[in-house]
Amino acid sequence: MNQFLKATLCLSIAVTLHAQEPTPVNRGGTNSNYEQGDWVSYSVARFVTSVAVGDQYIYFGTVHSGITRYDKFQNRWHYPMTTSNGLADNHISAVAFDIDTGFLWCASRTAISFYHPTAERWTNYIKAEFGLSNFDEVESIGVAPTQIFFETRSGRWFEVSKFGGIVLVANNGAFDNSTGEIRWFGRRANLRRLPHFFMSNNYLFNPAGFVEDPNFRGAEITAAYQDDWGNFWIGTNGLGAGRGDAHSLRLEMLEFGLASAVVNAMAFHHGVLWIGGVDEFDEIHGITAWDLKRETWRFIERRNVSQLRSDQINAITPDGDDLWLATEYGLTRYSKKNNSWKTYDSFDGLSDNRVFDTAVDDTTVWVATANGLNRILKKNLAKKDSLRFEKISPGNLTLVEVYDLERMENLLWAATNQGIYVYDARKREGGFSSDVGGPLDRTVTTISRYGDEIWFGGLDGIDVYDVKKQQWLGTPEGRFFSNLAVNRILADKNAVWAGTNQGVMKFDRKTRSWRTFNVDDGLLDNHVNAILLDGDYIWFGTNLGITRFYWNDPNRVD
Repeated sequence: MNQFLKATLCLSIAVTLHAQEPTPVNRGGTNSNYEQGDWVSYSVARFVTSVAVGDQYIYFGTVHSGITRYDKFQNRWHYPMTTSNGLADNHISAVAFDIDTGFLWCASRTAISFYHPTAERWTNYIKAEFGLSNFDEVESIGVAPTQIFFETRSGRWFEVSKFGGIVLVANNGAFDNSTGEIRWFGRRANLRRLPHFFMSNNYLFNPAGFVEDPNFRGAEITAAYQDDWGNFWIGTNGLGAGRGDAHSLRLEMLEFGLASAVVNAMAFHHGVLWIGGVDEFDEIHGITAWDLKRETWRFIERRNVSQLRSDQINAITPDGDDLWLATEYGLTRYSKKNNSWKTYDSFDGLSDNRVFDTAVDDTTVWVATANGLNRILKKNLAKKDSLRFEKISPGNLTLVEVYDLERMENLLWAATNQGIYVYDARKREGGFSSDVGGPLDRTVTTISRYGDEIWFGGLDGIDVYDVKKQQWLGTPEGRFFSNLAVNRILADKNAVWAGTNQGVMKFDRKTRSWRTFNVDDGLLDNHVNAILLDGDYIWFGTNLGITRFYWNDPNRVD
């Protein structure tokens, strides 16, 4: 790799790391109110810092996704260990496995942690508590017969009993490994030389210690370990983890995690979880298609799809075999049947190229833009010369930003920066809500319907309208917040969920009460942009990735 490319690569990766820097969460360990697996989170897993081989899993320390776990017997990824499971921080600098105890050890920016496999609990030793700066990373972890040793970047040494206890400053002489009794992980354990591997799928291996993807993006190999079965497990700084075979000299990359950390949209479509977002800072971003049954991850980037004008996604709407993606540049239609993409923009009649949401019915596609509302009849989508999107109520909605749409028989409800707009598709007329009990001209960002109820979230609270009774509901359903914006709301039979910048609020219909879940419970991040119900589980899209919560556990009372 030439020096210019290498320098450019390092700069690009540095920008990416700075842009996605997660906020540390200092905590004492796993939340005892929940079982392991109640909260599970996924984020960008392309940046790997370290690797450790365990009894069942290969553990990869990452910059954003905590510790990712690959089952070496089943050849599949298991859910990662993150702050949702009890880690103090998702930025892992070193990971180690103690074969004697089965304990998993790691070092992050804010703590040293270990996982007890029987108790299924993480215990964290916060750096400040034993005199280590957050800026001095632990680069190597050594497993000795009775102790666990830690070596930092500045050359400091610490030790703790391998069963836990007090972290102490260690004597440098304790690290005499002449007898080979210390098994090292992290920087001290990385292989200095790797075989000359061959790769498929247009990947290239550089013996100097780099991997290049089909888009000519190179990533340095930051961690490598050879197990007793002839497998080389590697981690890269930008292209994720890989597995090499010492006999065939083949190296394959093991795709896992999100294309982008910021998540604004999620939708299930034929067994695939589609995930998208708007990330203005990360130079590498895209759409994630996670096939939950096949356990495969696919990344879709604008640079690889000619008809995908933008991979910055505001909303995803399933429509039979099609998906409609509201993007920062146009409305994109993905056909699963033909595996084809098509983007519509202002040249096709859209009022604005910035699209926030779509709603569909049997005959029509409705489009919310930064400059009003559009629609097109599905039968006209096949037309090439005469395909045009129609403007809805241009006299009322010109220069009005429409953020969210919700259908209710012949009525289309729209959340806008000037209040609630209701359009009667049968009468082909509409207007803004002027009811005193509603939000009037306040900004409304999100809408959700359940039965006769229409729930609205805005910059200062939640409003609920009962269409059948034709009245606005007060407390406890409706809530006013002086400094709390509602980004997404989802109403269902059992509960109503509201994503805010300070966590997720849940309204329990039985008790008619609200409670809030945040990072202390298991959320990856408190800034919640998207919500997707999945039976007894619910998914939250945040600024740092996605979190799945087992909300309907019959053995737990929230």
